[in-house]
Amino acid sequence: MQVLYPLYRPEGIEVPGKVPMSTTQGVPSGAKGSLIFGDATSDYLVVALLATGLAEIAERRRRRQAGFAHGRIPRNFEPQLLPGPWRAAAARLWWRFQGAGVAPPADDLALMQLCRVPFCDWDVHLNLSEIDSEMALLDGDELTELAHEAARVGVPDVEADFIEERTFAMIKAVAELNGTTPEGVQHNYERLRRFLIDNTVLSDKQVRTVMREFPSPGTNGQPLVQTLIEIAFERRTSDSPTVQVTCCSDCGNPLAERANKCGTPGCVGAPSEKQLSVFEAYFVQHRGVRRYIHDAGLLEVRLHDTLRADLPETAVFLRPWPERDAFDLLIAFLDPRDPDPGQPVEVWGVDGKDHASPTLLAIGFHWKYAVPCHRRFIVLPTHRAEQPGYVPTLTTELEGRDVGIEVVEEEKFVAMVRARAAEMELA
Repeated sequence: MQVLYPLYRPEGIEVPGKVPMSTTQGVPSGAKGSLIFGDATSDYLVVALLATGLAEIAERRRRRQAGFAHGRIPRNFEPQLLPGPWRAAAARLWWRFQGAGVAPPADDLALMQLCRVPFCDWDVHLNLSEIDSEMALLDGDELTELAHEAARVGVPDVEADFIEERTFAMIKAVAELNGTTPEGVQHNYERLRRFLIDNTVLSDKQVRTVMREFPSPGTNGQPLVQTLIEIAFERRTSDSPTVQVTCCSDCGNPLAERANKCGTPGCVGAPSEKQLSVFEAYFVQHRGVRRYIHDAGLLEVRLHDTLRADLPETAVFLRPWPERDAFDLLIAFLDPRDPDPGQPVEVWGVDGKDHASPTLLAIGFHWKYAVPCHRRFIVLPTHRAEQPGYVPTLTTELEGRDVGIEVVEEEKFVAMVRARAAEMELA
């Protein structure tokens, strides 16, 4: 059933009062302006500045390594200054250490080493939630979940450099270029989002199939979807027509050859071998795309697929990512006597969130009101909802930011939808 949920305000649905926010978008689409951190969250600004600096350093390193690999960087290139956010965080921390009568980190290398230490073990106390204080910003040389989340909420224009943000923008561009109607564009967007969630590794044969499905060319004359693949995936050549890639049996994420388990939060899958038939190459999703599109999307598609399998289309209309990601899932309960998706009896909106930090989730959260809803939910995966203190911290931090948001664990939410659909059937 290809129905675009209409952009109208059904009678009885009011947009509740909202506290003004300094961001224009929400995760995953990203904030384009910096958040205003008040006194209560000033230490989160320090964390955000540190994380942003680390993210920029990591991105510079990635580009430099890619350039060296392709012979594009001259031997006499000059290293850049450390990013501004990093230097601002270092200055703030210097004063914090001095005020506490503790010797500050001797230099930037010492501060980077400190970023590998959980905040609760620092010599100065930062006003963070108990959950966040037990985490660090670096795991070896890799950014932790907390670091990725902190970098996305605090500083203007940082996300423009993230691969996953460029991927989101390209998904929308490909959907629009290959669609001739609003319904067609929405369908393309859903198809592309689902494609990236379902496929962390691809063969070049699969890429050609996708190019035939979305043939509209970009400025270089090639299908624009090819650019999407180039942004979201790393290309690896193969001399063999068959490639074996070690992936998780549950979530599908690629794993190191000797891995004995999947490291994706909440995943209980085991390593398994995935076989690809290729012409000459295969593609592996970049880490940022896996984290913020694939991993986050696992909850989104799980909710959709579970509800679709349980409930007939004549009872409940489901729209993934309505209006190209206003939120993650629209649920429209239909009148059993007249099951018209354009005239629902009740509408629920869902944003699925799988974040390490409930505080940063709340700080960066902003509901998009493009599609009016009777009820609005943040749905958490079970492994987050069961974490001690997670739900109370999130609900407390959401107070005064966006009113009327209900926080629910995924299995409980599915049960709520089933129960409401049954009530509609009996009404």
